[in-house]
Amino acid sequence: MTQCPVCQSRDGFPCKKWGGMGADGYRYDCDVCGSFIFTRSAAASQYLDFTLPFRAVLSRRIRLQTDSLGSQDDIPVVTTYDIENLIEEAPSLPSPAQQASGIIRFVGDYVIKAAEPLRQFPPEFHPLVGAVDRRSAEKIASELIERGVLIGIDASDLQHQYQSIELDLTLAGWEIYEAEKRGVTKAKTGFIALKFGDATLDGLLDQHVKPKLQEIGHPLIDLRDVSRAGIIDNIMRAHIQDAAFIIADLTHDNPGAYWEAGYAEGLGKPVIYICEKSKFDDRQTHFDTNHCTTVMWTKNEPDEFVEKLAATIRRSLDYQ
Repeated sequence: MTQCPVCQSRDGFPCKKWGGMGADGYRYDCDVCGSFIFTRSAAASQYLDFTLPFRAVLSRRIRLQTDSLGSQDDIPVVTTYDIENLIEEAPSLPSPAQQASGIIRFVGDYVIKAAEPLRQFPPEFHPLVGAVDRRSAEKIASELIERGVLIGIDASDLQHQYQSIELDLTLAGWEIYEAEKRGVTKAKTGFIALKFGDATLDGLLDQHVKPKLQEIGHPLIDLRDVSRAGIIDNIMRAHIQDAAFIIADLTHDNPGAYWEAGYAEGLGKPVIYICEKSKFDDRQTHFDTNHCTTVMWTKNEPDEFVEKLAATIRRSLDYQ
């Protein structure tokens, strides 16, 4: 066994190291972070004196990407470039309240699938819910038990490896779980699904849409804001689950935007469709969406568009 170069095996879970993996680096199979290749240049990097929060962010990125890949032969590669990008991005972990929601989802999803309580949180538990380490994640779980949201046994006084065991949701917990699935949350942030690389649309978002929505108290994010070093499905799902509403641009008939809108619709989230006006007039959008409310945009009338969009969001969230 060896020490994981990312999480440093701080919680005592095993990590195996394999040499010569064809990517100028070593493969690590960490019970916490998942499977990944750490290049030799990254290992020799000046940036390896990471803070604990930075290690937790990197561990979470790797874990989410590992879980989104179906093949053991197709695993994330961490390079110096990835590390530099992540440092420049300076992302933060989910807030304690978001971690609590993640714990509720984690337990609820497991119980529904297995039809039995969760025996104990697995090693990958804290990076998946976004905690800085296992101890802090277990602390939030313990508070959820005290508040009557989770059912569990406190095993910390039993010389047990895990603090909480035999976990399930109470009726109050299931109500929270179902409310989040339906999109009934206190979130304020919006998420936008779109085709990247359209200079006109990117300018419209950066110069008009995002400032306007920030002004009305609903910051808008896309995956470029949160994941430059590897855009992956699980990160996208997590942000859609946590969002108050979704904006989907259908100008380019982008399959990803349609998928993300459908995923949000399935969760019961308000989805606001937008499209460049001439495209909609000429070819409309897919027949499953062309009857839905769609806010049209043109590059020459950005102010009118953002006002209509803001008003639509207000109506969708049931306030004036």
